[in-house]
Order: sequence, then structure tokens, then C-alpha cells
Amino acid sequence: MNQIEYENYHDTSKAYDNTRIPIGLEIYLGCFASTPRPLFEQNILDGGCGTGNYIQALKEKVGHLYGLELNGGMLAQAREKCQNEANIQLEQGSLLEPLPYHDETFDGMMCNQVLHHLVAASSQEHFEPVHQLIKEAQRVLRPQGVLVFNTNSHQQLYDGFWWADLIPEAVGRIAKRFPPIEIMTSMLKEVGFHKIGIVVPVDAVLQGENYLDPMGPLKKDFRDGDSTWSLATDEELERAFERVRSMNQEDSMVQYLETRENLRKNIGQTTFIFAYKK
Repeated sequence: MNQIEYENYHDTSKAYDNTRIPIGLEIYLGCFASTPRPLFEQNILDGGCGTGNYIQALKEKVGHLYGLELNGGMLAQAREKCQNEANIQLEQGSLLEPLPYHDETFDGMMCNQVLHHLVAASSQEHFEPVHQLIKEAQRVLRPQGVLVFNTNSHQQLYDGFWWADLIPEAVGRIAKRFPPIEIMTSMLKEVGFHKIGIVVPVDAVLQGENYLDPMGPLKKDFRDGDSTWSLATDEELERAFERVRSMNQEDSMVQYLETRENLRKNIGQTTFIFAYKK
């Protein structure tokens, strides 16, 4: 079974790092540090590691980092970054299959903006692929190890990104692939995780300094930084482009951005969910 790729990540991987930054590093380190072994002795798995942004950012903080990534283009970028790092091991593979690691291998496992790539239209009601991943995570984690997901609530998808208002139909399509936060916590409990917690870093934005570019939606590199854009039809894209052009020409974009940003500052863009193996 393959993960769901609704855009060509082999191509977008080339520009991905220009519009995505690793947010919430302090959250991850706090979770990993709360497990029994010292950070410098730990094995950490990044499931769906993409271009290796998080692995690269954490390489001097923890003992050994393992990355699993299905897409060849993303994995090639990660390998180029990490080729001389002795404490990093990267492997190609799908999170929809049994994880290629022995039982009780890892002190911590993280998944960053990955869950919606596991969910096909046929599995959106019960989110069974995510449930299976949680069970596999429990298997490969050591006792008292921690699992951390970085995902989005449905409210964040609609109002945590200023440009989401430009393509509401596409947001609606991608929202169906995101398990609601309450379903995530329920699945974690069902599998046997405990000490479940939620952190929302309200100031963090996935696209970093490029995020507030008033002309951003007109640029392919900007759109390649978030897969929501790939679900918009040509007609929906052109409508969004026209709104961006008009607001910039009419000097109303500043007010529009301020209004949209006021929403984000209350709800954040992303949600971190962590849970511990007993």
C-alpha cells in the first residue's frame, strides 16, 4: 500500500526547504528529554521525514536519528543534507506498512505534517491507516517512550493560514484527510498510550519569514510549501490569483492580512499531540 501523494513531491521537494521550517523543536526536545534515557543516548525516529529538516535541526541534540521517507525526491534531499553525519540513518519506506525496525528500538518517534498523507478517500471515516501507524509506533518504542505528532485541527486549517480563505474548497478537501484532534487522542488511548497531552505553539508558522508575502500565492515556490494548494482546481486557483492581484492593486491586502492574522494568533497553525508508552 502506498501513501497518498496528491501532488508531485519529487518536483516540489526541490523548493520545499525554501518555504518550510522546522517548528516546535523545543516541544520535541522537551518530550524526548522526559523519557528515561539521556538525550545523547537516545534513538529517535522521524516517520515521514521529508527533506530531513527536523533531523538536521536535532542532530546535535540527541544520540541517533532515524528517518523513514517514501518519496524518492524528498529522501534524496535529506540524504544530501545528512551524508556526512554518523548519527543519522535514512531509509526509504512507507508508514502504511509495518515499520522496518525491531521492537523497542526507539526512545521517541515524531511525525511532522504526515497524517493527511496516509488517509485516502475510502478511509476518512475511521482513519484506520493512522490507527495502524499508532500501533506500530507502540511496538517500536521502548517502555516509557514518547510518540509526538505535529498536525492541524480543522479550525487551524481554515483560519490558521491567511491564504486558506482564498481557496476554501481545497481546504475542505484536505480537511477530510486530517483526523480530528479528539479522534487522535481517542486512538492513542485505545492502543494503550497514556499521559496524552496537547501543545499549540500559537506564534509558530510553518512557512517562516516567507509566510506573510502578500504576493506569495502567485508564486509556485510559495504554493509548493503546502499541499493544500495542490487540491485546488485550475478555476479555483485563478480565482484566488485574481483576488490577490486585486487586493495588492487596491492597497487592501495589508488590512486583509491583519484580519486573517488576528485569527491565527488566537488558534495557532499547528497542534502537537504527545503520548507515552506504558
